[in-house]
Amino acid sequence: MLKKIKSFAVCLLGLSIFVSPSLLQAQSRQDCFVIRADGTRLKGKDLTADAKGNLLLNVDDKLKMPFAVGSYRYGFIPKPNEVAALEKLFEEKNYDAVIKNASAVFEKYKYLGWSYVIAALEAESYLTQGKINDARKVISAASRVGGEYREKLNGAIVKLYIADKDFSKADAILKRQLKVADEPTAAQAFCLLGEMAEAQDDKKQAVLEYLKVLMLFEGKKAGETRAIAKSRALKLMREMKDPRIDKIAAYE
Repeated sequence: MLKKIKSFAVCLLGLSIFVSPSLLQAQSRQDCFVIRADGTRLKGKDLTADAKGNLLLNVDDKLKMPFAVGSYRYGFIPKPNEVAALEKLFEEKNYDAVIKNASAVFEKYKYLGWSYVIAALEAESYLTQGKINDARKVISAASRVGGEYREKLNGAIVKLYIADKDFSKADAILKRQLKVADEPTAAQAFCLLGEMAEAQDDKKQAVLEYLKVLMLFEGKKAGETRAIAKSRALKLMREMKDPRIDKIAAYE
């Protein structure tokens, strides 16, 4: 699959054709629910967790179901304001603030489905500062707790491997993602392949990977990744004095 997509993207570099794949409709994940040990999902109106990880699901105000640690895979609630605030800080590149606040937010919501997202934000913030061991500790802690959006933590793990120059492990994760990923995760994988190529000082390959994101994905679900890929591609193309830079800059 990776070779076919790479060949397709090479053809697109001439910018003479453009194929837009239809977007997959992702299942909404904004209800409260608990994934039980057998994999079944039980929805409810509200979900709380104690400090040990025991959950209490308010099903319909009449029925409240407890879940002891070990009897479920993970619980989930809609995105808390504190998580959204961390994401905003990260987008603003305020990495010190992310690091300062992430631990408390993680402790509050790690059993409620947001462990991977919070840990990814904190770990990637550490990586921007070259603090690889701190990032590794954060990722290790989150890996022991279940949650939604595993692709977020996988992205941080790949960036950790890239920082460690362990490119074979990073590549293995990304290839697995491309085999089974939905569109947002696949877009993330191509963008990370670009970052890995940059780390190996292969600018042409990095640009190719970033342009795959622009050419193969569109819409809000991959919007953030497309913006990152475009910015990185333009930076490298300027360095290489690539004559197609104006076409890419104008590409939406």
